[in-house]
This record gives sequence, C-alpha cells and structure tokens, in this order.
Amino acid sequence: MNLSQMRIMRELAERGTIAAVARHLHVTAPAISQQLAALHRELGVALTYRVGREIRLTEAGMALAEMAGTVHTLIDRAAETVREYGDDTGARVRVAAFQSAGQALLPGLLEDAEGGPSLVFGEHDVAQPEFAELVDRYDLVIAHRMDHDEPWPSEQLSVTTLLSEPFDVAMSVNHPLAGRSSVSAVELADESWIAAHAGFAPDVALGVVEATAGVRFHRAHRVNDYHLAASLIVGGELLALFPRYTAPRADPRLVLVPLEDVRIARNIDVLARPHALARVAVAGTLERLQDGADALQRERPSAPVGPGLHHVEVWLADVEAEQAGWAWLLSRVGFSQESEWPSGESWEAGDTYVTLTASPNLSAESHDRRRPGVNHLAFRGGTREAVDAIMSAGPEHGWRPLYQDRYPHAGGEQHYAGWLENEAGFKVEVVADPGLNALHSLNAAVPPSAPEC
Repeated sequence: MNLSQMRIMRELAERGTIAAVARHLHVTAPAISQQLAALHRELGVALTYRVGREIRLTEAGMALAEMAGTVHTLIDRAAETVREYGDDTGARVRVAAFQSAGQALLPGLLEDAEGGPSLVFGEHDVAQPEFAELVDRYDLVIAHRMDHDEPWPSEQLSVTTLLSEPFDVAMSVNHPLAGRSSVSAVELADESWIAAHAGFAPDVALGVVEATAGVRFHRAHRVNDYHLAASLIVGGELLALFPRYTAPRADPRLVLVPLEDVRIARNIDVLARPHALARVAVAGTLERLQDGADALQRERPSAPVGPGLHHVEVWLADVEAEQAGWAWLLSRVGFSQESEWPSGESWEAGDTYVTLTASPNLSAESHDRRRPGVNHLAFRGGTREAVDAIMSAGPEHGWRPLYQDRYPHAGGEQHYAGWLENEAGFKVEVVADPGLNALHSLNAAVPPSAPEC
C-alpha cells in the first residue's frame, strides 16, 4: 500500500465515482481502477462495491479512507517540522476569496509580510455550494454563507467563522431616510434599488426584505461590484443592500442604515482541508485573517441595538455527553462557535449568543422543562425545507422529534415549526422564517413576463 493508493481512497470517499477521482487527480479512469484492484489484492478485503454508476466504500474502505486523511495530515506536519529547521521563506500559502471579502481582508496579509510565507491570491465569486470545491486548489478559501443556507460539509472541511455580517441599507447622506437610526421594510417599498445579479447573496437578501414588506421592489440596476454601486448611490436617490463590515465606505457621502424589522446576515467563513491547517504557514495566515476580521468590526461597530435578547446561558449536567448534539443543532440554525473552555463553549449568531456550560452551583442533577422556569428555546430555522431537513436529521444527533402527529403546525396553522428534545430533557423549537416563505410565495405569484427592472 502506497501514498497514491491512500489518496485515491480518500478522494473516492468524497467524490463517489472513479471518473470524478480521475479528473481531480489528472489521470485516467483505468489507472484508478488498476490501483484499487492492486490494493484489494494486497489487503484481501473488499474496499468498494457498486451502486449504479457510483462506487461506495465498504466499512473497511471507509476506515481506510479516514486513515488516509490522517496519514496525509501527519506527512504535512512532518514536512512543516523539517522546514522549521531550514529556510522557510519559500513556503507558499494559496488563499481564495470572493471580491468584497478579498478587498477588505487580503491587503492586511501583505503588511509586514517580509520573512513570512509566499502568498498567492485568487478571486472567486461563485455560488455558495461551489466554495467547498475550491479547497482542492487553495489552502484557505474565504467563503460566504447566508444564515438560512445549509451548513458546510464539516466532516470534510475545517470551518472557521471570521464574521457574522448583517446587510444594511446603503444610501446617500442626502436621502430623506439617511438620518434615521433604522428603517422598516415597508418604508423602502417605493424606492428604486441597485440589486445584485439573480442568485447572488445581496439579491437573495433584498428578496427577504421585499417579502417582509409584502411587495415587489423596483430593481433599477443590476450591479455586483460594491464600488460601482456606491458611486451610483451617491449620485442619485438609489438604495442598495451593503454588508456592514466589508463593503466600501471611503466615500463620506454614503451611509448605511440598519433594518429594524428583519435581520439578514451572511457568515464569512474560512474553509480548509484539516491537513492543510497542519502547516504552520497556513495556520499562521488564518490567524492573521482572524485578526483582520476583528479589526473590521472594531472600525465599523454594529449599529445601536434596540430591545431584544442579548444572550442565553444554558447549564448542562454533563457537558461532554451533551456537547456534540448541541453543536450540531446550533450550527444548523446559523450559530457559529465563538469561544470554548474546558467546561463549556459559546455560540454566536449576529448580536445574540448562547452559552453552554457546567456550573458547580447546579441545584439538581438533571433538567426538567416542566418545572417553573424556561420551557424551551426557539431558533429561526430558515426555509420550510431547511426546518424539514433539521427535523429529519435530528435523531442521528441525539434530538428526537416531538408532536410528530401535528408536524409542522403543532403551534397553529400559520406557524411552521418543529420541536426536538435531547436525552438530557432540553426542548428546542425550530421555526421556519415567514419572510423566506413569503419570498417563495411572492416569486410564485409574479407572472413570468413581469419586468425585473
């Protein structure tokens, strides 16, 4: 068994077909088949079986593929350790980013770069699911994911959240709404908008705002570049949705006003293969990106927050036993781990966070939601399809569905939600976002010939 064969097993676990592995490794499909056959003869154990056109791994094959990832991680660590004894100035770190995040974060990596790794940047404005594919070409991929989108495939990737970035309304300082501390969706119904091209995050966000207002907005222009959009805004009475931390803000004639009745945010995450982060140069570059993101938040603080929930602290009787189930649930509803310590961790979504921790002051050995006090926590789950997916996957992660005979309307006909309970007795509610559901209804109600602009 050699490293090439182990790499084939690892890639086959991720890609599912010999043809896909061959394309990725730039070899022929027969060459891959020959390597798998040789590996089977050597080990004497079936590693794969066929389902239609796909190749599935047996349990032995899955175990070998997992070990292959471990082996490659150890090899990268060994190479990095050796470099530390020699001249490491030639180490190369490849970083991909979408445009607005790249403009905000990548220049900071070049400051004081002397003596550090050789940096290679690439700009990629792609659809959200396609960012994960870039980790095969780059060590670090700066990607975006809307709050309601499916989480990244964390079993294949290491995911580090840099920012949870709200969208605000960008306008000229001369606009009648510019002096407001916040605006509601309905107040924006009669405005002319600069929208991103269909399918891109700002256009999806604008759809949520207009769904909240209950009307179609007038999309006067389609522009993806924030610098061009900013120039058009200050020259007229146009509005646009801008991300709070990474959009251009150099022009003093441009202001951002928060939305008061709908919160739309995107996560800016760094994706990487676990073995890539084993390299000291890559891990160091990631730390510098985190420092840059922290600086952006300090330079552009969040708008004053009105009444609402600041945080929830949940005391767990057995942190080690319950931690994995909570981590799965919180990540599925848009939270990102902000910090951790031996007896707990904190998860953040926008301006709200949830702390899971042990306490020496517990007055009982177990949680009982039927006692006086908090009965359950309710989370926004995104679209109805996203809520359905969470409810379906819950049992695999220690959360059993409740009230299934009345799902999804156990809370009333107008309330689409599901309830889950874990083995410790904690109950949570996952609620479909009415704004996103209204957006789907609004799209269905508009005839195909209706103009976009």
